[in-house]
Amino acid sequence: MKLKYLFITGLLSTGIFAQTKTDSLKEVEQVNILVKKKLLERKADRLVFNVDASIASQGMDAGETLASVPMLKVDENMGTISITGKSSVNVMINGKMLNLSGTALLNYLKSIRSENISKIEVITTPPAKYEAQGNSGLINIILKKNPNLGFSGNISTGLTQRTYFNGTTNGTLNYQTEKLSLSLKTNYIDGAKRSNERYNILGESQNYSESTRKDMWQDLTPSLNASYKINKNSEVGMEYIFGHEKSGMDILNTTRNISSDLTEKNLLTNTFHREKSPTHTFSTYYDLKLDSLGKKLSITGNFYKNKNDTEVNFSTLTLPENSIQNVKTLSKITPQIFSVQGDLELPFSFGTIETGVKFNQFRNSADLKYLDFENNQYIIDYSKSSTFNYREENYAAYASFAKNFGEHWETKAGIRYENTVVKSSMNNFSYGQWFPSAFISYKEDKNVFSLSYSRRINRPSMSNLNPFRWYENPYSYSSGNPLLKPSYINNYELGYTYNNKLSTSIYYLKLNNAFGQVAYLDGISQTGDYQNYYDNNFYGANVSYTDTFFKFWESNITINASYQNSEVFNINAETSEGTSFSYSINNTFILNKTKTVALFLNYDQMLPYKNVNSYYHNFSELNSGIKVSLMEKQLQINATVTNIFAQRFRGDMYFNDNSQHFNNYWDGRSFRLSANYTFGNKKKQINKKQINFEEKDRAQ
Repeated sequence: MKLKYLFITGLLSTGIFAQTKTDSLKEVEQVNILVKKKLLERKADRLVFNVDASIASQGMDAGETLASVPMLKVDENMGTISITGKSSVNVMINGKMLNLSGTALLNYLKSIRSENISKIEVITTPPAKYEAQGNSGLINIILKKNPNLGFSGNISTGLTQRTYFNGTTNGTLNYQTEKLSLSLKTNYIDGAKRSNERYNILGESQNYSESTRKDMWQDLTPSLNASYKINKNSEVGMEYIFGHEKSGMDILNTTRNISSDLTEKNLLTNTFHREKSPTHTFSTYYDLKLDSLGKKLSITGNFYKNKNDTEVNFSTLTLPENSIQNVKTLSKITPQIFSVQGDLELPFSFGTIETGVKFNQFRNSADLKYLDFENNQYIIDYSKSSTFNYREENYAAYASFAKNFGEHWETKAGIRYENTVVKSSMNNFSYGQWFPSAFISYKEDKNVFSLSYSRRINRPSMSNLNPFRWYENPYSYSSGNPLLKPSYINNYELGYTYNNKLSTSIYYLKLNNAFGQVAYLDGISQTGDYQNYYDNNFYGANVSYTDTFFKFWESNITINASYQNSEVFNINAETSEGTSFSYSINNTFILNKTKTVALFLNYDQMLPYKNVNSYYHNFSELNSGIKVSLMEKQLQINATVTNIFAQRFRGDMYFNDNSQHFNNYWDGRSFRLSANYTFGNKKKQINKKQINFEEKDRAQ
């Protein structure tokens, strides 16, 4: 690695000449060697993005940083983080899973600054150590160790103008001693956005629906992180996150229904939706070094609880009858997750063995009341009300073996077994499955080749299973399916990296018994539920190139192409095959010699493509902005414009007896202005040799 900087700390004290000479010798023990990091690194089972090596990733929060990583896409409108060409992924911090998803996850990531991130690992085929759940992979955000003793922190604020005004405020306060590390974070968001959704069903009957929606939310998320070094071999730590979210939707929906006998009904529905969702997330860990060779025992525990309380009021005017129907639904949903895991890492001269066990319990109770307004009071309709209790326990054990052969070959193979027991109000069942994984990589000079395989499972979520009917109006609702079964995925991937700048991969996914939401039209009634209805073969290729030109221009270009064919069952849908193609170009330009002003211009486009029985139209997005650093980079000011062309998301679904079409806009165009100020003790730890050639694989 090329030496970038070399500096020697100043004298510890001034005094007599002899003392000065002594202190000068001590300085040798305090030499810090800063090495220019490689932007991308390919390992056997993951792609590593070094945040410090990217000028584009400075002055951002963690969510924005993920968006700058090759192959990753962050969609705030949909509340998803995904790998290009694949579905959503799970996110970890320092190897520990975050039990957060959707907007709750994105909001939490806003409290983490890019300056505190060491690297981001993109794990497209997770090894046996991690849960087999999910068909796309994992993202591991590795934070830097805080080198500062005493107090430090940062505060940031942001203003976003869409159709409505939005504001965010984040703050972090850190305190660190030689053994104790404390971090208190808080994130507050107050905002709203406008959406317009059009959905048409064309068959023997026809249904035309259009909704204009205002989404509102207030979210306060404080968190406390603490760790303590008991001795040189052991450490204990915890994190508590409290999320207090209030959200709401005001919806105006117009529906025109033309039945097969040409009878026409028109519905005008006003919906008032309010929701409270306090969440508690508690995580703890204990790490014990068993010897000086790297043998290590880790024990982690996680607890998550949410108490969702929702009230929906809607009033529907029906024409030509000119009748009004007022309906209220009250729902209480309380999901709860508990998990405990033990991991043992045993490096030997002949290779490294990893083994461990995990227990995971998911519990949920749901209670929905449907009330009609009659005789000036709300009366419960028990035929449309329901309760649903669900309990799932997962027992897992794994073992893996890794070995390097010389300087060129890196291998890893593992096996994981998971046994799942499900008990619910509707049915009880259990199943056990083996999940093998294997990885191999070869490195020669600037070239790195890798080959990986893993088998995974995609279990239905609570919303997929819950048989509740979520009403849009008295004639339109969607529900879950408690009889839904998991789907299984086999992942194969061949990767190649050149000079830590060019990264390519060819992948194949075999998806069996996959599920999704299916809509039906019966007269005036429009319904939807979830079904296991297709198998899918998915072939894809991904190319990403990141480089710095002329010392002031960093560019990342990503291209993804895929082909899929599907076999449909259980529903009357048209089986299809098709291709997809997407690309993105992200550019950051340094505008001055001190590197304190930067301009960025990002563009991505998804060309029309088919998937199973669906066709999706072209979608493109252009974002631009400027970043300014002041006060020796303690103050960072960003201004950003997103989705400049205000693109709509359009698609079509084809069944044997009807076709369905949607055309949606989610208020993606916005102007954002944010400022972040870092403060506190900048004094480095002393009397400790610190020579860093690269960051450790895992924060200690």
